[in-house]
Amino acid sequence: MLDVCICTHNPDRQLFKIVLQALSNQTLNRDRYQVWIVDNASDLPIEMTDIEPLTTAGVKCKILVAERLGLMYARDLAISATSNEWLVFVDDDNELSNDYLEIALDIAETNPQLGCFGGKLLLPIEIDYPDWMEQMLPYLAIKDIGDEVISKCANCWGDWEPPGAGFIVRRSLLELSQRRLAALPEKVVLDRQGKSLLSAGDSMIARGAYELGLECAYQPRLKLIHRIKPERLSFAYLRRLLYNHGRSYVLLERVLGNSVPEIVGLQVLGFIWRRTISRVRDFKSLPQCLCMLAWDYGYLAESRHKKSGAIEQR
Repeated sequence: MLDVCICTHNPDRQLFKIVLQALSNQTLNRDRYQVWIVDNASDLPIEMTDIEPLTTAGVKCKILVAERLGLMYARDLAISATSNEWLVFVDDDNELSNDYLEIALDIAETNPQLGCFGGKLLLPIEIDYPDWMEQMLPYLAIKDIGDEVISKCANCWGDWEPPGAGFIVRRSLLELSQRRLAALPEKVVLDRQGKSLLSAGDSMIARGAYELGLECAYQPRLKLIHRIKPERLSFAYLRRLLYNHGRSYVLLERVLGNSVPEIVGLQVLGFIWRRTISRVRDFKSLPQCLCMLAWDYGYLAESRHKKSGAIEQR
């Protein structure tokens, strides 16, 4: 059986119904999954009328309230409330294919070496974007790297590591992430919190697979449509997002007990110059280069903070 969790903060109600309708249309038998809605301090609380697509279809569902704002706290509540071996994290803008949960359960039951996995995360066909943005899409949790399974047990990022959208995780990894969360200093924030764009939480969970001798995997049989808001496909948003991804990299490495070199003085100029020259191919690539430079600045800014835990929201 699967537990399915949606952590949401002030969702777009119309889009939220599309997400819930997709969950109510699943081919997996109703008695093999349950949906948990975690309302993460929404200004307008989620009520039973908001999840009518599930109740009308006879899907077992429950609303939980996480009063402390932050995705990692909402997920922590979901982990504590659930008990099945596998938990599926669905974002409040993810429209699952009708067979998503059926395929997910089949993969989970037939691959005992897996700790977590995900699949293809596709943009709606009506959304268009400039060519330079193509390589930026993975930072928006858009992923389609072919039809071959990619699976690996490794203590580093790679194509095998799934994003948080449609993320399917084994209970032992969830419990490890809870222990790590409990050990964090109060001021340390790893993941989205209100308008924050930090994003180390997904990787923190996935990296736990290595410690447990399990694999992460890209499973292309799984498909969902990631209905991101159009404003996220803008230079301004991507630049801010990449800055926070650079910060997130440093935060994650420290949480995992790895050292992060601090780049100071003239080393900064050399660091920025080398990475700029290696990226600029022509004028059309300039927006992409500037976004990646934002990642560098996020890395540089966060690496200057001490490992003591004095890492605060900025």
